[in-house]
Amino acid sequence: GIAMMYTVGILQAYLFNEILRIPANEQGSLTGTLLVTQELVVVLLVGLAGAISDRLGRPPVFAAGFSLLAIGYCLYPLASGAPDMVTVQLVLFRLFIASGVACINVMLTSVANDYPVDANRSRMIAAVFVFNGLGIGSLPRVVGGLPQRFIEMGLDPVAAGRVTYWCVAGVCVFLALVLLWGLKPGPPVRTTQREPLLATLRIGLGAARMPRVALGYAAAFVSRADLAVVSQFLTLWLVREGMAQGLTVAQATVKATTFYVVIQLFALPWAVIFGIVLDRIDRLIGLAIGMTVAFVGYASLGMLENPLSNAMYIAAAFVGAGEMAANISATSLIGKEAPERGRGAVLGLFSLFGAIGIMVVGVVGGWLFDNWKPVGPFLYMAASNATLFLITLLTMFFTRKTAATV
Repeated sequence: GIAMMYTVGILQAYLFNEILRIPANEQGSLTGTLLVTQELVVVLLVGLAGAISDRLGRPPVFAAGFSLLAIGYCLYPLASGAPDMVTVQLVLFRLFIASGVACINVMLTSVANDYPVDANRSRMIAAVFVFNGLGIGSLPRVVGGLPQRFIEMGLDPVAAGRVTYWCVAGVCVFLALVLLWGLKPGPPVRTTQREPLLATLRIGLGAARMPRVALGYAAAFVSRADLAVVSQFLTLWLVREGMAQGLTVAQATVKATTFYVVIQLFALPWAVIFGIVLDRIDRLIGLAIGMTVAFVGYASLGMLENPLSNAMYIAAAFVGAGEMAANISATSLIGKEAPERGRGAVLGLFSLFGAIGIMVVGVVGGWLFDNWKPVGPFLYMAASNATLFLITLLTMFFTRKTAATV
């Protein structure tokens, strides 16, 4: 499921360069526009998807998510016409993908938590995370290599790209059918009356008077953007570099997805290692460490003379460890510091700040990609992680000083 959701970013460079011929100086801004569109839809629909699944059950909503992805992937490579029309079409087609992402995100969490019995709950959740990692660490490389395979079979590059998208759509349809007819309805859902949105926001913002909760919100803003910048801009950057070095778009896509997979393969074990470490240290120290590792990863990308050289493997390893460390440390911090009263509101606002962070990196990163240099979005994230590191140190100093005074 996660691999299917990430495919939109993995294949985007091929779509822009080979199928749609988007000018190089417009690709970053278009990526940002599409990312903001998707995140807005996800924010608006996740609550609705959860509520519908409470009434109709998990399988229909889960299957609907993959069906919406399939529709989006069928339509995406068919955009055509003048540049403005192409942008409008891609935004409209992205609405299907974004709606599918909203449904799948909610269902991945719900099924993992609702279906197991208490005796093996932790083992099932651990297995889900392992398979999440295996999927995102392997399937993108397969998908990224499909255009080149189809070209070698005799298709022209445009047809090869479209068939690749349609193969992904076919996988999504298959998954929808499996879920619709193979997944049991699940346990009865106990529904409770929900707080109105504005009341939830007031409670969450009120909790920001606690310095560590406010820091948690800032950490969500940065750490969620860490994930988004990799999924949306990495292949776009590396494919452009590959084309500049004489590779075809298909060949450059294969190379780019290889490094994308390396990032994910290093993120998976780091999740286990850093999770164990976080249980033994102060959460603020953990956040400072997470921001440091993330800064090193993104800053190292800016120091590469050739991002397609072997040195990229080392940088990719740090990026994978950094994005995971940032996200785990941010989530651990807010989980510990959110008060019992209004806890749901605080966690909801944490997610909202994460969504805002993704939208900001889409806009700022896209502008930097087009108007400065393609590595710009990653240097923006390096600066963001460094800034949050400094804020974390200040929070540690002042909260300890306050505690000592009291």
